[in-house]
Amino acid sequence: MHKRTSLSANKSLADDVANGHPKRPLDLTALQQTPGFMIRMLQIQIFEEFFPHFAETGFSPAEHSVMITVRDNPSVTQSEVANALRIQLPNLVKILAKLEGKDLIKRKRSDRDKRAVELVLTARGTQAAARAWALAQEFNRLTLAPLGIKDGRQFLQMLSRLVRARSAGAD
Repeated sequence: MHKRTSLSANKSLADDVANGHPKRPLDLTALQQTPGFMIRMLQIQIFEEFFPHFAETGFSPAEHSVMITVRDNPSVTQSEVANALRIQLPNLVKILAKLEGKDLIKRKRSDRDKRAVELVLTARGTQAAARAWALAQEFNRLTLAPLGIKDGRQFLQMLSRLVRARSAGAD
C-alpha cells in the first residue's frame, strides 16, 4: 500500500523541468488569495493521492462516496444519492452498474414509492465499504496532518459552514 507522510503532489523544480514544465515557478500570488483556486488545487492534490491510497479497493472518489452514502443511509434511492453527491443521474447509473457488476450494491424497487429504485449494499459490499472506510480514516488523518488535530478539525468545520451557507443560498 502507498504510504504517505504529507501531500505528495508538491513536486520539486527538477521534476517539473524533467516533465517539460516551466523552469521557473509562475507567480500565482493573486490566485492564491482566492478560495476557489486554493480549494481546487487542494482537490487536485487529494484526488492524485486518493488513487494510490485506495488502490486495493479499486474505487474512484465517486464510487467511494456512493458506497459510504449507501452504507450510511438504509433504503436510499438513486435520486437521493445523485442529489446529495451532486452527480448527474446518468453518471450515477454508470457508477451503480459498475458496483453492481462487482456484487457490491443491489438495486431494488422501493416499498415507499414503486417508481423509485433503492440501493443496498450486498454482504460483499458491506465488507468493501468497511475496508474503504478504514482507508479513508487514515487518508483523512494524513491529509489534515499538516494542520494538527485542532486546526484540522476547525478546517473541516469551516468548510462545512461554507458549504451549508452556499447550499442555503441556492434554495
